[in-house]
Amino acid sequence: MQLNLRLNNEDSQAKKERVKQAVERKKAATESMAEAWQRIFAMKNSETDRQRLTEVKAAMAAGVIGRHPADVGRRFSKAEALRLHKELAEKQREGKIAALVAKTPANYVLVDTSEKLQKMADDIKASELIALDCETFGQDGGALDPWRGQMAGFSVSTRRFNFYLPLNHTEKTALNEWADNDIVGMLAVPLMSSKIVMHNAPFDCKWFAVKYGLNLHDVLYADTRIMAMSLDENRDHRLKNLLTDWLRQPSDNFDELFPNVPFNEVPLDVALPYAAGDTEKTLKLYDWIMRQYERREDLQRLKRLVFEIEMPVARQFIWSDLRGIRFDVEDAAKLDEKLAEEETELQAKIYELLGEEINLNSPAQLSKKLFRDLKLPDYGNGSTNSRFMKKLKKAHPVIPLLLEYKEIGKLRSAFTQKLSHEVKHDGKIHPWHNTWGAATGRFTCKDPNTQQIPAKRPEIRHLFKATGPDRILVSIDYSQIELRVLAHMANETVLIDAFKHGRDIHSTTAALISGYTYEEIESEKDTDGSPQKKYRKQAKIVNFGIVYGMGAGKLADTLEISKADAQKIIDEYFRGYPRIKRYMDEQHRKVMRQGYVTDIFGRKRRLHDDVRSKDQWRVFAAQRQAGNFPIQASAGSILKKAIVDLQPVLAKYDVHILLQVHDELVYDCPCDITKEALYEIRDIQANAVKLKVPVRCDIEIYPERWQQKVTVDEWFSGIRPEK
Repeated sequence: MQLNLRLNNEDSQAKKERVKQAVERKKAATESMAEAWQRIFAMKNSETDRQRLTEVKAAMAAGVIGRHPADVGRRFSKAEALRLHKELAEKQREGKIAALVAKTPANYVLVDTSEKLQKMADDIKASELIALDCETFGQDGGALDPWRGQMAGFSVSTRRFNFYLPLNHTEKTALNEWADNDIVGMLAVPLMSSKIVMHNAPFDCKWFAVKYGLNLHDVLYADTRIMAMSLDENRDHRLKNLLTDWLRQPSDNFDELFPNVPFNEVPLDVALPYAAGDTEKTLKLYDWIMRQYERREDLQRLKRLVFEIEMPVARQFIWSDLRGIRFDVEDAAKLDEKLAEEETELQAKIYELLGEEINLNSPAQLSKKLFRDLKLPDYGNGSTNSRFMKKLKKAHPVIPLLLEYKEIGKLRSAFTQKLSHEVKHDGKIHPWHNTWGAATGRFTCKDPNTQQIPAKRPEIRHLFKATGPDRILVSIDYSQIELRVLAHMANETVLIDAFKHGRDIHSTTAALISGYTYEEIESEKDTDGSPQKKYRKQAKIVNFGIVYGMGAGKLADTLEISKADAQKIIDEYFRGYPRIKRYMDEQHRKVMRQGYVTDIFGRKRRLHDDVRSKDQWRVFAAQRQAGNFPIQASAGSILKKAIVDLQPVLAKYDVHILLQVHDELVYDCPCDITKEALYEIRDIQANAVKLKVPVRCDIEIYPERWQQKVTVDEWFSGIRPEK
């Protein structure tokens, strides 16, 4: 019977597919190409896609390119049109390169003699503002890694000339008799005395620092990628695409003109207009954005945000990444072995409970076993995603083991097996912090992503070490900064009063949603099995969940309760904190009215497309973001303001910021730093912005390894951990 049902189901699926194909054929047969193009252009298209679609349409009309025989008879789609654009680009590539060379402007200079090198140095000295960009190459990702790759050359644009200086091209010049360091050395003083504009500045600054010892981050004036983020956080920010979309100056990206060609092999007569064109366009983009900033007061506020907060923070973290943090490769290997043993033990227990051995990393095999064989509730249409698996924790004893098995696998692949490969020749890991990486204005990080290193498995963080025997790591972390910002922005008197009087915020909320008094919650909050402890745990999740726009469904999943009970908790929360409800409602109205919301520094979150959508879920999501963005973004902006305020103090005490992890800064300090110096740094961090509530920061000292701590009192009383 089951076999027949399965066959019938398969027949039904096949029938649906045949009907779908028939509908597609009918549409293709009845729709003209003019109608197809009208449909495609009516879709939501980026400016870049619209430009490409226009080029394909024109090329098809001219007979330059046509549909593949296999596609004829099918409905013409946007995806097919964009595939045709790739073919068109290949056909046009040689012509574009020839035109690029033929149209090289007279003020483009290939620096291939000592006389031209001197001219470049003199022009940089005479210029108030310059743009700079480097071209790199290397195998297996080396073109993106200054510790492994090489610099082919670099370009500089002033208001008069656009220079390209080749350093390591296969095509030689008279300057190749000189050493790279001597060539760059002639430009070192002029460059380090300039105001420099770059696009994606951390990349270029790091290459010059690692390869030639040039400190360009201190003279970095503007990063046009960050400036572009301030005007539109929702789009891509590649230089060529910004020029196409904003300045209406279409240009080709490198991988379109030179597929699979390292830059050092590009002929110099081609490299000149391409590379020098990049810096000339960077200056044009800079000028265009500066004009936009002057159009309105809100844009002038964004200009202040960029130049007073974002650029100093960007300069700081270029240096932070260059300084790096030591990593214990040997201990990482030992920890990986230990985790592998845990993984094997868990696997054996899982096999025993399942009654057979299957590939636990195969979603298909695992799904079949759980939902077909064991007949467990299927909340995600066969998905074995952790979100759905967590709902099954009480349904079968194998589920908690599977979740733990998956977690250990992630720890191994993301950290103990991977991080050792990120260590450079100086024995350090050099992360790449993107100081405006998220749409909210928050940091992101990669290679490795230190944001994702789990605090609940401290042995992973223990692999990161102080930068030398005479140095220590110190963490200064904002305490509940987002809840403090929420109290401030909502002007919620109950929360404000609790913070001012030092009451536990989670116990305060627990009292509102439980019926217990604050004192009753506090007295039993650490007693296992007590309802007070349960309510405080719920309150903690609700407090932070409200900040992140958590709805009843997500709260129900997290607390493992019914959606109705979760909604009741949310209702009680808003009843106890009425001004938070009023604030959230006002944010929802504001985003529906104006299409964006702002944080305390004027940073914008633009949600115009979402609030105008016919998809009601997109509208709801936009309203949730409108409620939580000002809180999250303001908390992040406060930390950034603190980084700016800290600059002179850090230099005074020989202290360096190494990492940013959520609301925490990890510092590299000398062993003999005084308690007073640490308190001064802490207080500057805490007082960066005055709120209606006190802001508190906590200090933790790690004498040797990250998160292997001693208290401040222990450290300054001479107590040292055993090595």
